[in-house]
Amino acid sequence: MSSRELYERASKVIPAGVTRPFRYFEPHPFYAKKVYGSRIVDVEGREYVDYWMGHGALVLGHMPACVVNAVKEQLNLGFHFGVCNEWEVKLAEEVCKLVPSVEMIRFNNSGTEANMHALRLARAYTKRMKVGKFAGHFHGVLEPLYTAVSWPWDEPESAGMDPQCLKNTVILPFNNLEECTKIIEKEELACVFFEPVQGGTAFPAERDFVRGLREVCDKTGTLLIADEVITGFRLAPGGGQEVLGVKPDLTTFGKAIGGGELPVGAVGGRRDIMELMDHLKHPKKSENVSQGGTYSGNPLVMRAGYEAMQEYKKGEVYSHINRLGEKLRRGLEEIAIKYNAPDYVTGLGSMVKIHFLKSKSRDFKSTFINSDKELEKKYFHFLISKGILAMVLGKVHFFISLPHSEEDIERLISLTEEFIRLNRK
Repeated sequence: MSSRELYERASKVIPAGVTRPFRYFEPHPFYAKKVYGSRIVDVEGREYVDYWMGHGALVLGHMPACVVNAVKEQLNLGFHFGVCNEWEVKLAEEVCKLVPSVEMIRFNNSGTEANMHALRLARAYTKRMKVGKFAGHFHGVLEPLYTAVSWPWDEPESAGMDPQCLKNTVILPFNNLEECTKIIEKEELACVFFEPVQGGTAFPAERDFVRGLREVCDKTGTLLIADEVITGFRLAPGGGQEVLGVKPDLTTFGKAIGGGELPVGAVGGRRDIMELMDHLKHPKKSENVSQGGTYSGNPLVMRAGYEAMQEYKKGEVYSHINRLGEKLRRGLEEIAIKYNAPDYVTGLGSMVKIHFLKSKSRDFKSTFINSDKELEKKYFHFLISKGILAMVLGKVHFFISLPHSEEDIERLISLTEEFIRLNRK
């Protein structure tokens, strides 16, 4: 069965033939057959170097032995108990050790779900309703947060959204401390959500900006929430907050917290905030922050996450992937300079993106407005034709994982130079 044939069948039973829009690209989507390490193989048997890496979840690569062995063993014991299990306790203890801002944690099944619970905790704790989020940042499809994600920022992100759900959402300018401070001091916000590195553009928060954001949130009684669904356990054992030197009040997790292979989410943070979920201390339902989920904390995911933590905390994975990330950024920057291209490279650690811009304006907003989407699409297809899978069509960026090698990075740099030489005349 070919990818084309699978897509023709999918189109009859799945809207657009895909389970997530960005998985589609012409002439038909990529259908994978198997994976290993840093490689992905499609149904036709073609092998690619994978930088999509499960949406960045696979810090340890595809099918890491520690996770695979744990899952195999747990499958023989059971993988959906419906009651408590030892692995949720063990994983919670590990996360609390590795992430200093997390004193208590609750597990769920996705990043969107984690952000939903974080928002509810913030509103319950502060007794305020307004929420601040940054233009260009994505926190899942929860309506109060699913706005001003893609350009133009004033256009609704989806049909069918209730405008009333957005009336308490305040949009903030990323990496602009002066304007953010004015807005936060003016509004009575329950919280401010931020991504340490904006996922789709690999645009990192500036350290001074995050430090100032922490200060203004403290001054105004506003909770600071780090969305580490992508950056958590990818940039460092303590995530993006460790790298940026900030201590948020709440943190949301996904992807790598469960080893990268299985669906997971979590919210953790200060004990006095998290205890609002304690129904024993807050038995009145109107004073308790409700949280549930049939598969929340299931032993299969929790055990996979616990075993992955044993690798994360050793630290070797980060010295390797961050070094390769720096090598890739430096190589791409040198190419842009060599060909006098307006292209711009961003990223932090193992997250890297080259922006094909129409002008040399390089602030965060300009990377949305001046992006040459057609050239990015050509770049995506060019890489596919050369045996490299990047994430994603029209917004090409790279996640580097433990199995990637120096040779992989050097080849990606070389192919990018070939592409720019052919397309930046």
